[in-house]
Amino acid sequence: MPRFLEKRRRRWYAILEVPKDLQRHYGKRRFLKSLETESQTEAERLVLSVVAGWKAEFEAVRSGSSDALDALALEWRKDYAQRNKYEEEIYQGLLADKYEEIASESKETADTFQLVVEGTSLPLQEHLEEWLGTLRNDSKTIDMKRSDILRFAKNFPYSHQVRKRDVERWAYKLTTEHGLKTGTVSRILSACRGYWGFLDRSGYIDREDRPFAISFAGKGSQGKEETNSKRKHFEPDEICRLLEAAEEKQDQSLSDLIRIAMWTGCRIEEICSLKVEDVSDDSLTITDAKSSAGHRTIPIHSQLRSCVQELKSKSSDGYLLSGLTFNKYGDRSNAVGKRFGTLKRGLGFGTDRVFHSIRKTVATQLENAGVPEGVAADILGHEKQTMTYGLYSGGTTLQRKMEAIEELSYPDISSDSEISPNKK
Repeated sequence: MPRFLEKRRRRWYAILEVPKDLQRHYGKRRFLKSLETESQTEAERLVLSVVAGWKAEFEAVRSGSSDALDALALEWRKDYAQRNKYEEEIYQGLLADKYEEIASESKETADTFQLVVEGTSLPLQEHLEEWLGTLRNDSKTIDMKRSDILRFAKNFPYSHQVRKRDVERWAYKLTTEHGLKTGTVSRILSACRGYWGFLDRSGYIDREDRPFAISFAGKGSQGKEETNSKRKHFEPDEICRLLEAAEEKQDQSLSDLIRIAMWTGCRIEEICSLKVEDVSDDSLTITDAKSSAGHRTIPIHSQLRSCVQELKSKSSDGYLLSGLTFNKYGDRSNAVGKRFGTLKRGLGFGTDRVFHSIRKTVATQLENAGVPEGVAADILGHEKQTMTYGLYSGGTTLQRKMEAIEELSYPDISSDSEISPNKK
């Protein structure tokens, strides 16, 4: 049965266990909601936003972020919007009395209350889950966008507070005071811009200005320290040290992961997603990639061939790297990726060397061997930038890629021997 789903008669229901620490608050052990569909495919799409909303509610209860005044304002707004012309004067009087009551404590809060009731402003989180439910992103990206909007809403709780100049200052503070990188801040602003556009298109806000139409430059040009912290490639002998260390730890999955990466240049997610059916006697076919160019066939290096054949024969779950576990986003690379991080730090490598650095090593070796860039791009899964090769070419032949990939070499690995996949 798919996660968070339960079938009753012919209908699918979203289901989620209430955390033990919140069961007394809710007075029940689980949430259940009909998804109003008999299609499992549709149910699997709908259930994500429903469960995400429940989880967000759990966090709100735990943190005490649910604002009683917000709830009151929204209830008043509902009644206020349904008033008829005969009730206009009555509602105006009630609103004025309530305004004075709140203003006795805080005029700013009273102003916000009135704006929400009259529909001029709204709590910025009010339609967040509705917006997320319209997106086609994967679960991890959805969670990231939720986090970005919640971060923004802590500083701008209501839509009327969102002004272009204030947004610019907030974005700048994220880099100067909170230490976020320019790319991270740009991603946050992109999520906020998308949500704001949804609110505008849906008629939840009515604003002529564009508060997120800003030119964000961050801290300015990169300094020497930031330039030096960029990710670098491993030297071939350093990769051999990593492989030897993984074997000494008897971490077979990590050893095999490094071995496949050093002979193919594949990303960690691509390797962990490889299924036995994607592997032939002489090539790997990448079907789970970041872009269309990433979907490719890679020749199996002669030094890797027996390792791959043994992994295929011993697979117990249909994956080339058998036995890896999925995280909550359906990613098999998370746990083994963390073990790689521990391994490389133990060998003294800093933040400028990551698993992706092995991919850089492969690219560097191909370049130094004089492999044409278009051939290397077809091996690594990069877009070709030229019109002739990028748009019109059918791609490099497997034989030409095989000749190129055989240019890869590492110290202590002779041309007629291979590191055994079972070496301890």
